[in-house]
Amino acid sequence: MTGTSPSDPPRFREQAALGARILQNCRAELYSLFPYLDGAFACLRYSPRRDGSVGTDGARLLFHPPFLLRLYRQSPAAARRGYLHVLLHCLFLHLFDKPAEPRLWDLACDMAVERLIEKQNLSRLALEPSPVRSACFALLGEQNRPAQEIAGLLRDGFFPFSLDDLETAFRFDDHALWREADGGLRKTWERALAYAGAGRTGKGRAGSLAGAASETFEGPQRGAYRYSRYLRRFTVQREEAELDLNSFDYIFYHLGMERYGNMPLLEPLEYKEGNKLEELVIAIDTSGSCSRETVSRFLSETYAILGASENFFRRMTVYLIQCDCMVQSAAVIRSPEDWARQSRQIVIQGRGGTDFTPVFRYVDKLRAEKKLRNLRALLYFTDGDGFYPSEKTAYETAFVFLEKNAHLDKVPPWAVRLVVGEGVIRA
Repeated sequence: MTGTSPSDPPRFREQAALGARILQNCRAELYSLFPYLDGAFACLRYSPRRDGSVGTDGARLLFHPPFLLRLYRQSPAAARRGYLHVLLHCLFLHLFDKPAEPRLWDLACDMAVERLIEKQNLSRLALEPSPVRSACFALLGEQNRPAQEIAGLLRDGFFPFSLDDLETAFRFDDHALWREADGGLRKTWERALAYAGAGRTGKGRAGSLAGAASETFEGPQRGAYRYSRYLRRFTVQREEAELDLNSFDYIFYHLGMERYGNMPLLEPLEYKEGNKLEELVIAIDTSGSCSRETVSRFLSETYAILGASENFFRRMTVYLIQCDCMVQSAAVIRSPEDWARQSRQIVIQGRGGTDFTPVFRYVDKLRAEKKLRNLRALLYFTDGDGFYPSEKTAYETAFVFLEKNAHLDKVPPWAVRLVVGEGVIRA
């Protein structure tokens, strides 16, 4: 612990030492609940402050000893929850954004991390019931919503409460300290989040933490599955600009050339009818439960789909989405040339927890905006460990596994389970 000096009153130094022990106890209990956060815990050192409450500047967990002692005396669960609240702000990089509307941003960040903590449903983190919190959680639903999305809801007046009431219900720490955060610490917390995501090996609850890590993709691997047969069921018939040499009559062509010189009787047809895909969404699970090698395999399978020209019309709309518990990136591919350019610069992004629902919310938005007009299929490459949508989609959804595993049975009955190399696995 840092922050005290011999010139401080003895009582302050005693309270600071006791406060540090309380934080150590909170950390030990949180570690037993979330062992994959051990690297994140190590990023914050304890430091007492002369006034205020609790907060962080990204390097220190600063606490006012009388405030912390009083809080712990009243509710040890609230102190543990507050520690986790501060830590999640750091992991989600809330400190390092420069918002146009600081008050809405601060509140949205508090609501986002509190919603994640509430979803853990752990008695050791439980607070006294609050009608405002309960109503807001119900309005937010089961999906994880990032602070950016919640800030938009606040701006639109989505919650039937005043900002003062919402701040009273959700605020814990002092966000004024965020303005002092060193931007160089961002990479430290990005690494901590990547480490936390990679450390989630089945313990705890899936889908809790979004990732902020990125990795380069070294290119496709061999052994990709042939998807043409499965995708054929989603094709549509359309004319496409292409010479249809099968429909071209050479007899009349040569007859015209011989009789009229350079005047063929029939020109080659400029359009050819075909059955191909015109719209498709491919989602890739980049959460920490999927190793880098697994995500690279997902991308290899994507290469197999998009690299086969017989699957698509030349004018197509394919969305390639990377998601852990939030949409990390979304690229739209409209032609083979787009894919050729995109495939050379793919960066794997994520490595956090797993929640499949943000992809479906994003696709619903695209459909509402008419950016997808005739979507018939979504392929989601995953290891299967995450939160699934509860309602059937208006288009066919296939969760694609590289191999059979214990999570295969988690796929909801309305979706297709596709195992590479084995095809469709029926419920």
